[in-house]
Amino acid sequence: MRLFVAIDISEELRKEFVPLIQLLSGYKGIKPVEPENLHITLKFLGEVNEARAELIRDRLRQIDFEPFEIEFRGIGYFPSQSYMRVVWVGVEGEGIYSLAEKVEREMRKLGFRKDKDFRAHLTVGRVKRIDSEARARLARQLEEFSRDYGRMLVDRFKLKKSTLTPKGPIYEDVEVFGGKT
Repeated sequence: MRLFVAIDISEELRKEFVPLIQLLSGYKGIKPVEPENLHITLKFLGEVNEARAELIRDRLRQIDFEPFEIEFRGIGYFPSQSYMRVVWVGVEGEGIYSLAEKVEREMRKLGFRKDKDFRAHLTVGRVKRIDSEARARLARQLEEFSRDYGRMLVDRFKLKKSTLTPKGPIYEDVEVFGGKT
């Protein structure tokens, strides 16, 4: 199974991103993230067998953290605006970096390698291909969406399974892990 560790976005905040997702869906070559699939990936684990999935669950159960708030603000691109591959909304808050480091540490104990430094963001669209004229138009339009979207309390994170389909990924919760209450 294809697994990753993530924080789901609250229902209330999902609604804030709908106009942005609608804008992206108006462009050929861009695959917007469905509102119900919005999440912040803490660690992508990839293809894992059932036995290893149980070990992952055991390690994630060891993580203890205090609930924390995050803020959603601004628009950005990976790797850059001139070569868009991912359109994202920024995520701010120290707690998310602490939690991501704890997840990274526990997964390292199971032999997972760190592929890149964690950068908190909410992916809202993936760019398959877009010409320079459309990219420039999109960048101008996205400036209007570079704003504060709101805050959210994070008191849990999830191990999620991703099943890839021609219509897009289907995500399922494997297990939910809570912080201190």
